[in-house]
Amino acid sequence: MLPPTPARSPWHRRALLAAVAGAVAIAFADSSIVVLALPELYGQFDTTVVGVSMVVTVYNVALAAVALALVPLLPRVRPALLLGAGFAVFSVASLACGLAGSLDALLVARVAQGVGAAGALTASVSLLGRLLSSDERGRWAWALAATVGTAVGPALGGVLTELATWRSIFLVQAPLAAMALLALADRGVRAAPPEPARPVGGRSAWANAAYVFLFGALVGALFLAVLLVVVVWRYPPAQGALVVTALPVATLAVRPLARRLPGEALAVAGPLLLAGGLLGLAFLPAPSAAWAMPALALCGAGLGLAAGLLGTAAVPAGAPPLRAGALTVGARHLGFVLGLLLVAPLLASSLDAGAREAARSATATVLDGRVPLLKKVPLSLDLGRTVLETPRGEVPDLSGPFERNGADDDEGVAELRDDLLGAMDAAITRAFRSSFTLAAGLALAAVVPALGVVVVRRTRWVVLPAAALAGVLVPGAFLVAERQAGAADYGVRAYAEPCSAGSQPYPERGFDAWLQRIALSGLNGAACELGVSREELVLSLADDTGFEDLVTWEPETLEDALRSGFRRAIDDGEDRGGMPGWVAAALRFVTDRAPIDWLLGRVDLPFYD
Repeated sequence: MLPPTPARSPWHRRALLAAVAGAVAIAFADSSIVVLALPELYGQFDTTVVGVSMVVTVYNVALAAVALALVPLLPRVRPALLLGAGFAVFSVASLACGLAGSLDALLVARVAQGVGAAGALTASVSLLGRLLSSDERGRWAWALAATVGTAVGPALGGVLTELATWRSIFLVQAPLAAMALLALADRGVRAAPPEPARPVGGRSAWANAAYVFLFGALVGALFLAVLLVVVVWRYPPAQGALVVTALPVATLAVRPLARRLPGEALAVAGPLLLAGGLLGLAFLPAPSAAWAMPALALCGAGLGLAAGLLGTAAVPAGAPPLRAGALTVGARHLGFVLGLLLVAPLLASSLDAGAREAARSATATVLDGRVPLLKKVPLSLDLGRTVLETPRGEVPDLSGPFERNGADDDEGVAELRDDLLGAMDAAITRAFRSSFTLAAGLALAAVVPALGVVVVRRTRWVVLPAAALAGVLVPGAFLVAERQAGAADYGVRAYAEPCSAGSQPYPERGFDAWLQRIALSGLNGAACELGVSREELVLSLADDTGFEDLVTWEPETLEDALRSGFRRAIDDGEDRGGMPGWVAAALRFVTDRAPIDWLLGRVDLPFYD
């Protein structure tokens, strides 16, 4: 038991306690707050998924590295000096982040923030103990501040981003962190001696190893979920934050349960529930918060149960609080780094493939859409260019092509836009599956070190099957519900096979529909001849859609495609009964023997000279 800090009054002590705890909460919450600013940083700095992930990564790299480097220095450094220097650097760096004019400047300031946070978070566990007259109560307050910070982080980040800009997220952190410096005015806090060099214990090492994997998995539940909800589904930041807040709310909700369950159950059920929630996010059947929030709640429940075991083991009673705190801070943020380094490149690669598939799906939607024929090919090419011109790893914004092609005035184009956005949402949402699944694997990896926390004492092995069953059945039921709702096929587009497509490619009536049937039949014939889909054929007509390499448009290739297309259009017209046999025979004769230049005069191919 530590002697009480000689505060002048209970009010004075409560004020100091609130200042330090609030600053600890904001430093722990940083990543969950900043992640809501990442979508806005796309447009501000014209970066990519990997680039924008560095805003979170460099902070956590600096924090983890400095926290672990402080461990051998703690016997020679007063906690008050460490806390004062840490929160001072964090506050100034937060201001620099908020005023940054480039991504490079922001990343440098984020490194400084991480350095400051490492010293501040390490020292605060000891000083909270002095303010509360008990190391045990100090550890409890430190863990509570971390949990509360994580809980309010997404909501705070979303509200600030929507009401102001991403800069406000950093500018708000500066004064909140600076409040902790008020504690240095107290003589008892300043007098806290350096911590003696003592070992922490084996259970702490197992707990910190589990934290590495758990916080790596948490990247999927926060970083990926925010990008999916805000960027892909186009939720406003505040609404996106409300969706993501399902995770920390569930984490807080299971805290009473975590105190009642045996450690063996927590070690197994917690990581399994987190992994199950991440798989639920991977196999969403629709772009809907109604599916995302339960999956995030499963993630939060798993994290809360696991943390109930790991928190007390990582900073155990009787262990040197600064040393234990530094190790667990380093482990948590090392986990963030691991998750970001694995997930961000995989997501960027998946989004590239997803964008290509989205371009094909968009073209198919346009070709099948009920808009005039003369708008279809220009709109398809415009959409393809927009998708391929989108910086690597970003999600394309397709509002521009529709605005340029009359969505505001043409109801058919507006309806087509809505259908196409649904197809795009499906294709890009599905592109997140591999990244969420990787994060789920990190959660499962946490089971082994979490069990290491409990096997060093007498273990109730009979608890493990029951815990494993609960950890599998609950998310399993959710995954079954997702499958029943169509998750298996969500985002998969069935494309017409051009060589076996029917003779009625467009079901509408009228003169334009008649023209569309002829044009689509011609596309099917040309695509069949060239061995590509009709969507790929359309996208290959321009040299800036990313599909131009599929077809080498030389005079011979063009002649083969045109003749095959005309023949297919004639055959389909005859099959539909709309063309007499003698007319079809005459047209086939002309198609097979007419000079290519004459055929080109019947179509509009401006790229052909």
